Amino acid sequence: MKKVILVLVLVLLLLINIFMLDYLRALNDKKPIFAIRTEIYKDGGTSIYYGLFYKVIDYNQIDGRKDVVFESIFISKGFVP
Repeated sequence: MKKVILVLVLVLLLLINIFMLDYLRALNDKKPIFAIRTEIYKDGGTSIYYGLFYKVIDYNQIDGRKDVVFESIFISKGFVP
């Protein structure tokens, strides 16, 4: 029983570290490491990345935004590139 609890705690800590690393990279306008790119828009190269329970939008518009945004996948804000 102790081994099962230890494994669950370690997996939870690993998931939190993955989430925090991608979150901190988004705060510094860098692309995520552990999220998978799923879409690329033809507005200059805006990319959408999905991780476990989160989404990262890397804006690269020709005449617009050039930042990185971190969002929860449970909250829909009506994304328009």
